[in-house]
Amino acid sequence: MDSESSVVNLERRLADQIHALDLSAIVAVTDRKGVIYYANDKFCELSKYSSEELLGQTHALVNSGYHDKDFFTDMWKTISRGDVWRNEVCNRAKDGNLYWVDTTIVPFLDETGKPEKYIAIRYDITHKKSTEKALETERQRLLESEKMASIGVLSSGIAHELGNPLGAIRGRLEMLEMTLKEESFDKESVLTSVNKMIQGVDRMSKIIRGLKSYARDGKHDPKIEFNMSQLVGDILEISRDKATKLSIDVRVKGLKVIHTVLGRETEIGQVVVNLFNNACDAVKETSGAWVSVEIEENNEFVLVKFRDSGSGVTPEALKKIFDPFYTTKAVGSGTGLGLSISRSIIESHGGELYVDEEDPHTSFCVKLPKEIH
Repeated sequence: MDSESSVVNLERRLADQIHALDLSAIVAVTDRKGVIYYANDKFCELSKYSSEELLGQTHALVNSGYHDKDFFTDMWKTISRGDVWRNEVCNRAKDGNLYWVDTTIVPFLDETGKPEKYIAIRYDITHKKSTEKALETERQRLLESEKMASIGVLSSGIAHELGNPLGAIRGRLEMLEMTLKEESFDKESVLTSVNKMIQGVDRMSKIIRGLKSYARDGKHDPKIEFNMSQLVGDILEISRDKATKLSIDVRVKGLKVIHTVLGRETEIGQVVVNLFNNACDAVKETSGAWVSVEIEENNEFVLVKFRDSGSGVTPEALKKIFDPFYTTKAVGSGTGLGLSISRSIIESHGGELYVDEEDPHTSFCVKLPKEIH
């Protein structure tokens, strides 16, 4: 078979393939420079441009501005070397409306192995993207609702934890005022009082820092390195009062060592509050109750364990423990969303939230990746 016949057959096969695709997909064919010389009816229907308006143009005509320059630079690098490129693309129709397409661009190579044309095959996924956006909005609403509920639980403890050092500082200041009025006073005693007040101020700063870290909206924060030990310590400062009122012994391990993780600190803070509160609620009516928070790490992960004196999660509950709206608490005592949201947050950080089934006590484990230097 001569080369001319081969080209004819190739063109015929290509035409057959395009016809088949026309029936189910949005199809465009461009030359090596990206100029459109074929656009099927589905492309015209979705973009609101006529075939005459599309032909001779590049896909810049439907560029929505949603994607940055690097997005399309990567696309051109991929297809220019003869590789297939796949991604989801947001375009803008002639009437100004945005639409999303699941896109595959296939290069067709000439005899030298360089692309001579490209076929772009797309499927309309606008409805899918709208649904994803709605689900994310609802997730964030539930996240904020759960957070506000937790802040309500913590509020009395925060007032108590701030009130104690404030009262102590005022008392020290009154004593210091009386001492300084005396003709002679003990310098060491004054220094002791000043140091005690500094400690009180530091304690209040830690409580306020913990509250700010937890309460602010950080869902759009970039992932950065932060000290997990400090975050847990700060959160415990505003949560410990609940355990104290319930006569629960709080134990900590590993908080004096710096454990650095990569993530959104505010979201991780919500997980810490939720797991600590859950542990307290689980054992609050038992004698000799305790809750422990332990941090350890290896080369890749930081592991935080929230353990309590309970006897573990039953096999039946374990199957549903992370399901939305599932709760073992009494009616009105919980939303059943805390663990589901917490697991979602941890997984979005590339980590895991799971129950340690080998622990004789109840143990929820948070495993987060850390930055390796």
